[in-house]
Amino acid sequence: MINQWKAVLFDLDGTLLDSEWFYYKAWKKALETHGFALESYVWLNEFAGTTDRQAFELLRNKYGLKADPETFFSEVRANVAQQHEKEVVPLMPGAADLLSFLHHRGVTMAVVTSSKRPVATYHLEKNGIKHYFRVLVTRTEVDRPKPDPEPYDLCVAQLKLEKADCLALEDSVTGTTAAKAAQLTCFGVQTHESIRQKLNADLTFDNLHEVREYLED
Repeated sequence: MINQWKAVLFDLDGTLLDSEWFYYKAWKKALETHGFALESYVWLNEFAGTTDRQAFELLRNKYGLKADPETFFSEVRANVAQQHEKEVVPLMPGAADLLSFLHHRGVTMAVVTSSKRPVATYHLEKNGIKHYFRVLVTRTEVDRPKPDPEPYDLCVAQLKLEKADCLALEDSVTGTTAAKAAQLTCFGVQTHESIRQKLNADLTFDNLHEVREYLED
């Protein structure tokens, strides 16, 4: 099955990295100082895959958050820094196996993320997987982040491949929308069934182990 594609393009947070809970804790703590309680199911359903600015605008417009954005982001960054001192954001289950599988079959790999480049690079290096990826497209390089197709369009252009030769892996509605808008085949990978059912994907899987099994078959 993997012979159908020359490249696999990975989303980062929630797809390669088990980071949604990590960032949820940082945002939740910051929001509590402004009298706002953020439930985990709301975070997963509405904020996964968004940029910080997109998430803040949603909180302000839909939920009435009154915080100053720069002050708020400083609080989030401080929380993230404290958490980094205590824990490493791990890979998603099956990620290392899938990367090795694709590498040994000569499949080109890239990362397309809404995180900024320094953050994405830090996590890829910390987990020892940066060398797998030929291209890294982040929020830093684009004017219009996901759900706009620009990040995926840029990645495919940098890889110098046809879109039909590229497979995208995403865990969020924001990400799958971007991949499909870029006219890519997209697999949704999401453990939470309620979110998985909402993904705009060609196929959906519970985890990366299942993706690897499918591609091997």
